[in-house]
Amino acid sequence: MSALAVLERTLADSADRESWLDVHGKVIGSSTAGKFAKASSVETYVRQILAPRTFSGNESTESGNDWEPALLGAVHARPNSLFIHHPDNPRFGATIDGTKQVGDGFAIVETKTKHNKVVEGPTPYELRQLAWQWFVVPEAVHAEWVWGELVRDPASPVGWRLRRPPQVIIFHRDDPRIVAATSLIVPIAHAVLAALDAATRAKVPF
Repeated sequence: MSALAVLERTLADSADRESWLDVHGKVIGSSTAGKFAKASSVETYVRQILAPRTFSGNESTESGNDWEPALLGAVHARPNSLFIHHPDNPRFGATIDGTKQVGDGFAIVETKTKHNKVVEGPTPYELRQLAWQWFVVPEAVHAEWVWGELVRDPASPVGWRLRRPPQVIIFHRDDPRIVAATSLIVPIAHAVLAALDAATRAKVPF
């Protein structure tokens, strides 16, 4: 059984895409929370949630899906398809890429592919995204951010190859970057939920 399944906070399984999308549209997930960069922009975030742009993926997202199992395998992590909610708020959720056994506990693992780029760590958006996932699953003992730098290779079955072995950064709970990101996005998330409720119940325009 998945390390996240035993938490008994599953909202949906991405293996059932239709059901997952239905639930995901009612919950603040990590892709949305990652955009929470300014406390003064709550109304903007609410508008984006109420009128989301359709995005069905592109070559980069497809390539990321192709490489995710390899990146998880590089750090001995198991894939996860469960959409999990926060212990105290079922409207805060995340679908974490994978989990990894660490002693008697587990770590959460987020993977990223970087196409034709050399990077040294997560972008501010990606850091907020990771911080949100850890906020939603506070039981994790640490978080691992794993990335692969891809370059074009016609000889590869998927058209890309790794420029160098997968890289990993291990974040601990007291990391100033995680602390700062969490302190920023969580209050914004609560404010966004309150504004969404106001827009729904009182028909407040945005």
